[in-house]
Amino acid sequence: MFYYYKIKKCILKSKLVILFIIFLFYLKLSKKINNTYTKHLKSIKIQSELINSKNKLNLAFEFMKSYSILFNAAMQGLTKKPQNYFKNIENNYKIYKKGVGICTLGKRENLYAKEFVEYYLNLGIKKIIIYDNNDINGEKFEEVLKEYKISKKVEIIDIQGFESPQFPAYMDCYYKYRDQFDFLLFIDFDDFIKIENNIDINTYLYDENFKKCETIVLNWVLYGDNNLVKYDNRPMVERFTKPVLKWNKGKSIVRTNNDKLIISSSHIIGINTKYFCDSNGNRIFPKTYHQFILPKIPKAYIKHFYTKTAEEFCNKISKGDVHFPKNHPDYLNIIKGKIDIFFNLNKITDEKLKIISNCSRMNLKFKRKK
Repeated sequence: MFYYYKIKKCILKSKLVILFIIFLFYLKLSKKINNTYTKHLKSIKIQSELINSKNKLNLAFEFMKSYSILFNAAMQGLTKKPQNYFKNIENNYKIYKKGVGICTLGKRENLYAKEFVEYYLNLGIKKIIIYDNNDINGEKFEEVLKEYKISKKVEIIDIQGFESPQFPAYMDCYYKYRDQFDFLLFIDFDDFIKIENNIDINTYLYDENFKKCETIVLNWVLYGDNNLVKYDNRPMVERFTKPVLKWNKGKSIVRTNNDKLIISSSHIIGINTKYFCDSNGNRIFPKTYHQFILPKIPKAYIKHFYTKTAEEFCNKISKGDVHFPKNHPDYLNIIKGKIDIFFNLNKITDEKLKIISNCSRMNLKFKRKK
C-alpha cells in the first residue's frame, strides 16, 4: 500500500511538471504572437504616416490590408487545419486557362527594364506587375515601358518613396492580382529564368509533374562581372556569360489558389505552404525558408546577375536595402555584406576597389585572390 501511494504521488508530480512546462510554452508563444502583432502595428503606422504625408490614401489602405491579411492568416494558421488547395485541380489541368504573371518591384532599374520585360514576354509570361519604388521625383518605369503599359502587358504601381516595401508589395500583388493567373512568379530585375530545351514557361509549368505543387523553387546560378568594370548598353545576358557560383538559393513560382498565403521571405514564398517542389516537380521539405534543395539535373534555373560591373554595383548599394531602411542600426553592416559578396564573386583590382570605396565611402581592404 505504501508503494501504491508513493507511485501515485510521483505520477501527480509528473503531471504537475508537464502542466508547468505547457504553461511556460504557452507564455512564450503568447509573447511571440504579441511581439509579432506589435511589429505589424508599428509597420502599419509607419507606412500609413509616410503615405499620408504624400497624399496617397488609397495605397495606404491597400498596404494596411496586406499587413492585415498577413497577421490574420498567421492567427488562423494556429487554430485551423490547412485547406485542401488541390480540390478539383485535375480538371482541365493542361489547358492554359489563366497563364503566368510576374510580381516585381524595382528602383533605378530603367537601364534594364526593357530587357527584362521583353525577355519574359518572349518566355510566355502573360503580364508583369511592377511596383515602382523609385525616389520621389526620380526616374519612372513609365519613361521606358510606356508602350508595354499601353498594350496592357505591364502594369505599374506607384510606391515611390517607400522604404523597405518588398513584403507588403508582394502580399498586395498576390491578393490583388492572383485571380488573373494560375501562377505568380516573384523575382527581381536581375533574375532571368532559363528552362531546359528553351521551352516556354506555360509548357513548363502546366506539365503533369507540377500539378500538386503550391510553391516551385528555382535555384540561382550567380554571374560575376566578366572582368568588366563599367556599364555598356548591351543586354545583361550578353555581357555576363561566366557563372561564378552554381545552385545557390533563388526565387519562387507560386500557385494562386492558396487563400491564406503568407509571404515572409523573398526566396521561398509561402510560410504556410504544405507542398514545395524543386524545379523538376519533386516534392521537397525545406527546413528553413532559405534552403533550396537542388535536383540532380535541374529542368529550370535562374541566371542571377547579382553584381554586374563595379560601376553598376555602386548603383545597387546606393539604392539601399529592400528590407532595412537606412536608419536601421544594422544597415551599414548589410551594405558591407553586399560588398563582401561582390569581391568574393569577382576578381579584385585597384580600379574596382577605388570605384566601390568612393561610392560606399568605406575604407575597403580585401586580400587578393591568387
